[in-house]
Amino acid sequence: MADVGRDEAGLASGLMQTAHEIGISLGIASLSAVATAVAIQTGLAAGYRQSMVAASVVAGLLAIVSLIVVPSVRPSGGGMGMHGGVRNPEA
Repeated sequence: MADVGRDEAGLASGLMQTAHEIGISLGIASLSAVATAVAIQTGLAAGYRQSMVAASVVAGLLAIVSLIVVPSVRPSGGGMGMHGGVRNPEA
């Protein structure tokens, strides 16, 4: 988001929010499917336990992927700065 220009900030924000909401929906749906599938066979508590195990495994795998994939460099700073403010006018 730091590299997005002022004229495209609203669009970028909307895309980020939409991706976030879609991710939440898919996550809840998949965990509910795991819980329901297990709960039908073994009971409700086991279903919830298995869905929490699945969520923990996915979260751990995604943490490892993010450490590998996300670059460790900072953005170039062409954007507006945090919340549209000036970063450091004296620099």
